[in-house]
Amino acid sequence: MSRAVAADETSEFIPSTNPFTRLGQHPIGFWFVFSGELAERASYYGMRTLLALYMIDVLRFSEAAGTTVMKAFMATCYLTPFFGGWVAEKYLGRYKTILYYSLPYILGHIILGGLQNKTGLFVALLLLAFGSGAIKPNTSVLMGQIYDAEKKEALLNEAFSFFYAAVNIGAALSSFTLPLVVEAQDGRYGLALMIPAVLMAVAFGAFAFGKRWYPSEDVRAARPPKTAEQRDAERRTLIRIAGVFGAIAVFWLIYDQNADTWIYFAQSHTDLHLFGNVGLTSNQMQALNPVFIVLLTPVFNYIWNTAKKRRGGREVADTRKMLVGYGIVVVTSVIMAYAAWLARNGVMVTVWWVVLATFVVTLAELCISPVGLEFAYRQAAPGTKSVVTAAFHMMVFAGDSLGLIFAPFYEKGLKPASYFGLLAVIMTLTALVFIPISRKFERESNEPATSH
Repeated sequence: MSRAVAADETSEFIPSTNPFTRLGQHPIGFWFVFSGELAERASYYGMRTLLALYMIDVLRFSEAAGTTVMKAFMATCYLTPFFGGWVAEKYLGRYKTILYYSLPYILGHIILGGLQNKTGLFVALLLLAFGSGAIKPNTSVLMGQIYDAEKKEALLNEAFSFFYAAVNIGAALSSFTLPLVVEAQDGRYGLALMIPAVLMAVAFGAFAFGKRWYPSEDVRAARPPKTAEQRDAERRTLIRIAGVFGAIAVFWLIYDQNADTWIYFAQSHTDLHLFGNVGLTSNQMQALNPVFIVLLTPVFNYIWNTAKKRRGGREVADTRKMLVGYGIVVVTSVIMAYAAWLARNGVMVTVWWVVLATFVVTLAELCISPVGLEFAYRQAAPGTKSVVTAAFHMMVFAGDSLGLIFAPFYEKGLKPASYFGLLAVIMTLTALVFIPISRKFERESNEPATSH
């Protein structure tokens, strides 16, 4: 039987000021979710790290076709969270949805590694998109429920930052190591593409073993028939946050270039050596982002906590953090456009330009993605948290769908400098439009708290 430690409802939980003591105050269930998320993301990003060059090296796709498939796959991965959130809210609950949809996820990895042709590719990617998408909106909500059940909401901000670190620890480990497995196998991808299946099986075990520390879920009791007033309130909430989510979609249009066009640019236009004979493969470039996130997460926690103290205990508004991130994204696109301009006449530029762009976009990501995830959770009306969280993840679908419009023009209709320059202009316009949206939510955050 599921259980969660109940706190005395008459006492307020106060986190320790000692960070090491505070680690022990986090609920036990959180660490199972943390471990499962780490292994699941290692599985997903390890596969994704190999996918762009696998399509070119083994399946003989062109760069434009490879970019199109990557965009379509990533877009689908972030469309299916709506389905996963709906299934969890209406039928299965978060825990069972995570567990059941881990099985097609594992099968997709096995097919991708074992059936190396275009049919195998598309069947595998469909299974992977449904598996990862169904799980995605429910892990963070399950985590939030654990803290709500134990009356430890004061630790939730830190928990979300740890949760995001788990994503990137897993991504970094697999993104660095799996390309080395390909090299050790003389360019053969079979073994490297099977390892993510093992990682996903580990994730399945971690989620399953933590069941006794998760709060119990009665889906039917949790979803009584909604009144007209409740439905109207939900619609108003979604309309109110639509502008925030729309800007996040444009962010993902820019950010997810690192999964394809940045790799192809590094492969074709850069010298991949970092120091002397020390260098990276072009697909290993994707591992830099999660490494930077792991290193910078405590730095950003310190920045936001310091800002909170200086503001008399008031949090910096989520939308202000996002606005800072959008400004940083503009800088990222300018860096890539300038590097591409330097390489315009066939000159091989240093790969440090891509490293710099990756570092800068990581700064932006930490202002936008984990902040937006918490924003979605806090803004959602009771009973709609999985669906609203899924809507947040669907902004990646929207961004990558926009990317599908641009993908055929890379290195064909548009040279890399023009391609990345156009993205810089789009992000600049988005940031300008977002300024009044940010101010609106900042005013709301300064008002006395009211219930949804």
